Amino acid sequence: MNIIAIDIGTSNCKAVITGMDLKVFKTFEYATSPIKPKQGWNEQNATTIFKEVIKLLQQSINFCGEENVACVSFSAAMHSLLAVDKSGEPLMNMLTWADLRSAKYAQALEKSNLGKKLYKATGVPIHAMSPLCKLMWLKAKQKAVFRRAYKFISIKEYIFLKLFNKYIIDHSIAAATGFLDAKNICWYGEVLKLAGITEEQLSELKPVEYYETALLPSIKRKLKITKKIPFVLGASDGALANLGSGIVNAKNAAVTVGTSGAVRITSNKYLIDKKQRLFCYYIGDGFYITGGALNNGGIVLQWLVEKILKESFRTETRLDALFTAAASVKPGSNGLIFLPYILGERAPVWDENAKGCFIGLTDTHTEAHITRAALEGVCYAVVDVLRALEENSGNINNIYLSGGIIKSDVWVQLLADISGKKIMLNEAADASALGAAFIGMKALGKVKNITAAKMFLQNVKTVKPSVANHRIYKKYFAVYSSLYGRLKDVFAELTAMN
Repeated sequence: MNIIAIDIGTSNCKAVITGMDLKVFKTFEYATSPIKPKQGWNEQNATTIFKEVIKLLQQSINFCGEENVACVSFSAAMHSLLAVDKSGEPLMNMLTWADLRSAKYAQALEKSNLGKKLYKATGVPIHAMSPLCKLMWLKAKQKAVFRRAYKFISIKEYIFLKLFNKYIIDHSIAAATGFLDAKNICWYGEVLKLAGITEEQLSELKPVEYYETALLPSIKRKLKITKKIPFVLGASDGALANLGSGIVNAKNAAVTVGTSGAVRITSNKYLIDKKQRLFCYYIGDGFYITGGALNNGGIVLQWLVEKILKESFRTETRLDALFTAAASVKPGSNGLIFLPYILGERAPVWDENAKGCFIGLTDTHTEAHITRAALEGVCYAVVDVLRALEENSGNINNIYLSGGIIKSDVWVQLLADISGKKIMLNEAADASALGAAFIGMKALGKVKNITAAKMFLQNVKTVKPSVANHRIYKKYFAVYSSLYGRLKDVFAELTAMN
């Protein structure tokens, strides 16, 4: 028997097929392109994504044979927002997490006592990524759409609506909306009032292992199936990435650095940061995913190569040469520090106005210094979130690292030296999809608790920090961590000028 894990992301949709031992043996994938009508806007067409999901299901079921499909389970990106009418048809393009048009509403709310109260109750930092802030923008700027909306939903809710004609949302996706009371696991009345909507305009809350089997007849015909296959709600991609990597306690952190990045722990405590630097999202069985997402990971290196050096980011020999040159530079890049906020930033500053900048630039600095400073800057940003986590949850022993960063030994060593922690290279492919498959197993009664996901914990290689280099980096990190506070008002002024 097989499990089909459908992972709905903002850059691709994929189907990962596993056996009942959760070993992957087939993947199907489609790229999804964002729609960017204006700077700071980031949309997707929900109907197009649904069609891609149907194609993935058709391919997967055909590959497995319907008699061999134990269940279908879902992973999806967080923070999407779509308004639909009474017939379930979209009234707009879906807004993704990267859409920043609600920034001014987020910034005003974040500064208020109400914003602090909402963060404490929901665990969602006040930021333009949040569906709450997106709804505030929609109410003010798209009044006709807001008035006509029957429901406000995410992309995964839309998929289940089209499959089963039901409005249902899992606890994990709901936890990232800004509308969920994170302790009592119910819709939070005060935030509904702020957004100007009712509970009836949101979907029905369900556990991540909840499933439906009664597909609409038209969908059954498209998929060419006759048996009742459980379609499991699953969870958010971030939460499932932790489970798919085997991170089930607060002593290990899952760190991903791809185009963007994330730092997360799994805890049985609702951890709220007094400085509002971290998110805390419920997943199930009394467990929460706590951490922070970074806008700026590998995109920093891509920017440097393509926009500054005017070269191809896809040329591996050139990238290798850059890493080699960076490795020849001493820790601290000869007094050069890079604040890597070229796309604004989420954790730990949650500021859409944040900007990237080099501090300490002199005529002694070369391409190698600038490259190393950029790589160090991304590592500083990761450690900034790690430090916030440790302040709230206690010491983190190990970092389980995944993403494109692991292709560079130089960059991995920099993260070890700057963090002062052992890096466990985790090469588990498609961690979010594996997490979805695991939730499928839970829905089928094959595992009892989320902690069973520790089966995925793997360590291909360990990278230890240099004690001498870490001693140097502690001084540089102290300077780095003070920079945003000193420059925050300057960033806001620069944004206002454009």
